[in-house]
Amino acid sequence: MSSILTELGLQPVINATGPWTKMGNSTLSDGVITAMNDAARAYLPIDELQDIASRAIAEATGAEAGYATPGASAGLTLAVAACIAGEDPVRIKSLPHIAAPPHTVVMFRQHRGYYDFALRATGAHLRLVDASVADPLQRLAAAIDDDVACVFYDCTGLPYKDHSGGPSLDQVVRVAHERGVRVVADGSMAVPPAENLRALVATGADAVAFTASKAMQGPAASGFVACRDDLLRSMALQHQDLDVLAATTGAGDPLNRYMGLGRSLKVGKEQIAGMLVALDEYGQRDHAGDQAAWRGALEVIEGAVRDIDGVSRRWLISNEGRAPYLLIGFEGRLAGIRAEDISARLMAGAPRVFIAAHHDNTLWVGAESLDGGDAERVAGRLGEVMAAAARASG
Repeated sequence: MSSILTELGLQPVINATGPWTKMGNSTLSDGVITAMNDAARAYLPIDELQDIASRAIAEATGAEAGYATPGASAGLTLAVAACIAGEDPVRIKSLPHIAAPPHTVVMFRQHRGYYDFALRATGAHLRLVDASVADPLQRLAAAIDDDVACVFYDCTGLPYKDHSGGPSLDQVVRVAHERGVRVVADGSMAVPPAENLRALVATGADAVAFTASKAMQGPAASGFVACRDDLLRSMALQHQDLDVLAATTGAGDPLNRYMGLGRSLKVGKEQIAGMLVALDEYGQRDHAGDQAAWRGALEVIEGAVRDIDGVSRRWLISNEGRAPYLLIGFEGRLAGIRAEDISARLMAGAPRVFIAAHHDNTLWVGAESLDGGDAERVAGRLGEVMAAAARASG
């Protein structure tokens, strides 16, 4: 354990669910750490660093431009704010309390989730359309009027958030563009597969927010938006110091005494530098090898509970190259066991193991964050805790 962790009294955890924010996202490669250290020891103009990031993001995704953010959620807020305010300094200053349209975001009801506060933080009004009806695209088109700043589409693909059967992103883009409205997409959990970095942008979506802190193993507070050039300009105006507007608004303009909505979403030079290296390294990874390693680790862990009567097991494996999950549940004589109790016991023992308990009373086991030998250690702890719980249940 490093000296700072010893001083703080912190005991590291084996993360057997995946790169979740509550566990600090990911561990960093030597290359990412070196980049962050180099940036930390220098003063760097953020606008110049953002220009470099824009070119790198554009190259990686096929977008016109890109913008570094402190995570995908921040990227969604900035992108929606850009759709609402554009480059109008008065509208930029007014956010999030803006009365004049366009200030509405249209989205499918089924795409609402834990994180759409990122949209509402701009002051946007949400207008919901049912994707399960017979003619969802016609309903979507009818919902778009002069009040609408953009359409939002959630393409995260989380296993517990199934959008199958609803309109695809490219269909939504076509309808929105026909109505003269932009599309902002959430791609935060759509990688892996790596191909989605380009595939989502290729649909024509005007802005796609990605996280760099999960599969790409970038700094915890890092992400980016792949976007149109004009949205990049608006995001920069709302994110960086607004005194850059002095030349066009006049030194006496009260705008110069305020910062934009994005001021609280600042991204540091260290995060940008680390994100750029992580993005480059991710493009060079053996993604097929990753998938094989993850499945192998989950098979080891599954073996620890396979013979316990009353334990159910279900695999979530996507043909699209998403990370696999093993779901462990309880039935029969073990139906009274609570997943959250098992999760707590795993965290309380040694070694400490994190396996997330889902609201459907299952344990979600993932292998993206496991290192060499971790699968065996997790299997040992899980088997021990589950066997004890089974004995206590009679």
